[in-house]
Amino acid sequence: MTLALVSPSARRDLEVVLGADPAPVLIAGGTDLLIAPARLPAAGIIVDLSRLAELSVIDEREGGLFVGAAVTVARLAREPLVHRLAPVLALAADDFGSVQIRNRATIGGNIANAAAAADLAPALVAAGAEAVLWTAAGGGGAEERLAVAALLARRPVPGRGRAIAGFLLPRVAAPRAAFVKLGRRQEPAIARLTLAATGPAGALALVAGAIGPAPQRLAAAEAALNAGGAGLLAALAAAVGEAIPGRASAAYKARAIRGLGADLLERLGTEALP
Repeated sequence: MTLALVSPSARRDLEVVLGADPAPVLIAGGTDLLIAPARLPAAGIIVDLSRLAELSVIDEREGGLFVGAAVTVARLAREPLVHRLAPVLALAADDFGSVQIRNRATIGGNIANAAAAADLAPALVAAGAEAVLWTAAGGGGAEERLAVAALLARRPVPGRGRAIAGFLLPRVAAPRAAFVKLGRRQEPAIARLTLAATGPAGALALVAGAIGPAPQRLAAAEAALNAGGAGLLAALAAAVGEAIPGRASAAYKARAIRGLGADLLERLGTEALP
């Protein structure tokens, strides 16, 4: 067995690889495989996605925003179209890792890695994003769409014989947004807790990251937020207790998320609340 590298420049070439090997290693920025202390596989196919121009597109599509899977986190943070149509995603990108990592890491890789603390995942779930998947199932190219929340429930992500092509985010009139994050120190660090809120004023979606294997929409806390914020902090603490009962970190996270909730309210401002 050998380890091979391919670099397709067209979708059909990628689909051929997906059909030939249902579990290739897909890389774009490569921060999880080439920079982080991870081992390359001993055998199989590594697929470099950087030559697929379709994966680096940001545009308005189907009444909303499309972001290609190979778009870097740094580009998300500065792209005017993302700020206008999906401000929560821009905010999460701006709080992501270090400058060096943001310049290489991609939105598709952050989701495909499926880490519990992935910064972009709560923002995408809160925004109601769908993942667009390319698949070679059935011997020919096909496209599959799946809510990001449902995609992150799969193991592995994005699934055998599939590649993430991008994400579709629905358009929201006058969106409000906030993203807050707690790490171990002031320098760039893996998140211990994140909160993402977005939507029209009084109808915000609220999603927490790093309190379970995938982002969680917090229904009770969301209702409190959209009712004006009273009871939000207690509802957030209760949500942590329900998500990780008996976990050693539960008490700490229940206290910490109250502080994040206060930060969230401050960043949203009164114009986002009823």
